[in-house]
Amino acid sequence: MSTRRPPRKPGAPRRAEPPARRADPPVRRADTSAPRTEPARRTGTTPHRAAPATGRAAPAATGRAEPGVRPGAARTPAPASARTSASPAARPPASATSARTPASPTSADREGTRRVVPAADRFRALVSPRPWLRRRRTILAVSAGLLVLVLAAVGVLLYAPAFRIADVEVAGTGYVDAQAVRRAADPALGTSILSLPAGQITADVEAIPGVESASVERTWPDGIRVTVRERTPIATVATADGGTAVVDAEGKELPAAAAEGATLVPLTVANGSSDPEGATDAMLEVLAELPADLRGSTSAVSASSRSDVTLTIAVGEGQKTVVWGDAQDAELKAEVVAALLRQPGTVIDVSSPVAPVTR
Repeated sequence: MSTRRPPRKPGAPRRAEPPARRADPPVRRADTSAPRTEPARRTGTTPHRAAPATGRAAPAATGRAEPGVRPGAARTPAPASARTSASPAARPPASATSARTPASPTSADREGTRRVVPAADRFRALVSPRPWLRRRRTILAVSAGLLVLVLAAVGVLLYAPAFRIADVEVAGTGYVDAQAVRRAADPALGTSILSLPAGQITADVEAIPGVESASVERTWPDGIRVTVRERTPIATVATADGGTAVVDAEGKELPAAAAEGATLVPLTVANGSSDPEGATDAMLEVLAELPADLRGSTSAVSASSRSDVTLTIAVGEGQKTVVWGDAQDAELKAEVVAALLRQPGTVIDVSSPVAPVTR
């Protein structure tokens, strides 16, 4: 019987040649009852490939000889025809083979394997409504509605005749002319109450003589209120034309009506003064820093410069002259004068408050 070996396939590992043998071992005759395997015909399809060789080497020879084989003789593998036509009973169980030799994946199996991605959950998440998305849409819709309402309200305030300024109310005036304040607010008449030029009106009102500060506020739906704070008159100053002017503590000239009902101290600049403006400023500063009771009893103030201010203070039925000096240390000087007014003498010199002199 021929033991011709089938041709080696391209790429298959080369089988090791068996060593020379002394005698042919008895060959088990194959079962002729098993059907012979026909080679696959060449068609358009690729025949099934046999599992690749595991590359396991033949077991090493031991001291025990197999039956029918002489000691020292090498074993010869059975022919391919005998191996392929062997009875299934002669083959070892699949479990034993798999346990003995782990199967390794072929390149065809590796190339054919594809990762399976469960897309059902992803698709369901994309098409199903999300709670946060519904909330965002609701918030956007509400915000858009509120924006439309605000724009509509602004349009009504700007263009509706019912919200155009038609009334100006003036508060806080005493000697200041209220009509002058109202005329300063006339440019706002007829305009929308929303576009009220409050800053411009405030500046115009504060430029009126006698006004120290002013504030403007809206009175819905078609009016404004201007509140005025007047300056406080404290003295009268002789003018260049021989008259007198009412002034406050900052030397601001006030309307003549400011003198009505007020206790004013006349300020006199000495003849031949080299600095009449400086002397006037010093007298006003001293008057502004005097305590209220001492200012109320002061009947006159005179000076020729910034450093020689002199006060005339009424004490009972008489008068006393207080040499004040400059405007420095006003608080200490006022305390010393209040303590020495009842002392004998008609002149109190507090130009140096730490060393006062009475005579």
